[in-house]
Amino acid sequence: MGLQSLEIQDFRNITTASLVFSPGLNLVSGENAAGKTSLLEAIYCLGRVRSFRTPVAAQPIRDGQSAFRLVGRVLSHEGRQIPIGIERQKAGLRVHFDRQPIRRLSDLAGSFPVQVLSGDTPTILNGGPRYRRQTLDWALFHVEHAYREVWQRYTRVLRQRNAALRTHAPVKQVIAWDAELLDAAAYIHGFRQKYFEALEPHLQAEVKLLLPEKETTLRYQSGWPANMTLSDALSQSLEKDRVRGFTHYGPQRSDFSLLVNGKGVVSHCSRGQQKVAVVSFMLAQIQLQQDQPAPRGVFLLDDLTSELDVPHQQRVLSALRDLDTQVFVSAIEPEAVDTVAWQEVKKFHVEHGVIQEVV
Repeated sequence: MGLQSLEIQDFRNITTASLVFSPGLNLVSGENAAGKTSLLEAIYCLGRVRSFRTPVAAQPIRDGQSAFRLVGRVLSHEGRQIPIGIERQKAGLRVHFDRQPIRRLSDLAGSFPVQVLSGDTPTILNGGPRYRRQTLDWALFHVEHAYREVWQRYTRVLRQRNAALRTHAPVKQVIAWDAELLDAAAYIHGFRQKYFEALEPHLQAEVKLLLPEKETTLRYQSGWPANMTLSDALSQSLEKDRVRGFTHYGPQRSDFSLLVNGKGVVSHCSRGQQKVAVVSFMLAQIQLQQDQPAPRGVFLLDDLTSELDVPHQQRVLSALRDLDTQVFVSAIEPEAVDTVAWQEVKKFHVEHGVIQEVV
């Protein structure tokens, strides 16, 4: 399973909680503002060290308290139980993985994959290019072990080149970084292209199940003009880069889009179909991840019944069950979610931040 247990202290309206989860379906019910989404947010924070609800890092700290603390136990792909601990203070952060302090958050990447779909959070459709790049990078952290190192190398060299541009350094000092930048960029571009090529058939299979009347394709943009190499793009934009003070072309400008029947999803699909298309993309990522020797993660679905009719709810849950992934679903009424087909189910009820398992 993915997440075996979680201890929560002073997170949102949750004063304290100690929970043990099912490796299959975990259904979280309760009234609006009871704390259902806060539980899912805490699980997400354990994997990403940030919230999916706010960019303000300290916001989830419970009112009147100095910090929140999360301690989770996840199962590695070798079957070993690994503790992850996070303490977020208003002015700082401490993270421990397998009882060792983590200095760079990227060192935690790949240890606990987590996907979330919530009506109030960005998606690959509306989150913008930066969000989509982050989504792509985190996915690659989980399935390609060499990606993190080359991504860190590229980021470091890009910072150096941009610093030279900002300080109006001589051209020779700027282009001195180009060889290493181009080398790292080539690896990043290759990893990303390979990832999308591997993801596409999984995406088409998921779409066939969830949106059988639609055809979905992925379109990847490298971050520089398609009719030239990155080396040529950097050379041609050098003077403009010196004026702007940063490097315009490169993997840091890449993007991708999801097309349905050859058109943009937002303009071509209803809100419910858009949500299903995003779910299809996430499920495809999980399927690809399971093809690799990667740790098993979790799928968080906040308010399943929102914008999805009953047939699509059933299709989504059926697809998740077939993927054999750990799932957390929130709903106001537990009866609204059909759990019959799941072999291992745990139900939790939340009221005023108090979480109790329903036996």
